[in-house]
Amino acid sequence: MIGVLLVSHSKLAHGMKKAVEFVAGEQKSFFSLGLEEAGIASYREELEKLADHLPTEIKQLLIICDIPAGSPGANAYDVFSQTKLEVEMLSGMNLAMLLDMILMRDGKNFQDLITDGLKAGKESIDRMDFSDGDDDEEF
Repeated sequence: MIGVLLVSHSKLAHGMKKAVEFVAGEQKSFFSLGLEEAGIASYREELEKLADHLPTEIKQLLIICDIPAGSPGANAYDVFSQTKLEVEMLSGMNLAMLLDMILMRDGKNFQDLITDGLKAGKESIDRMDFSDGDDDEEF
């Protein structure tokens, strides 16, 4: 099974997990952890606890972080790359990306899941134009 870990600064990862589960229902092997004001040492301790208690059926772990090269992602990758898991990390989490990956992870191999999730995330970023081109007001 593919596990998914969301990491972020502050509570963003927890909020994204909550939003995914609001839409898709409770999910197995889906975790979130935020770097809080307690600092890096406390955050790493939480990462290590999670690594020690992951379900044994997880063989691959996808870490999805808020921004590239940030402390939450770098520390998560450092901790989990020392396990026996196959670990990949993506940055720029958004709800479209997460829903695609969470809902499709059982039917895809790890690399296809990553490719398709990145595509879904990128395609969801767009400028929304609600103008109809008609400047006349109708009453």
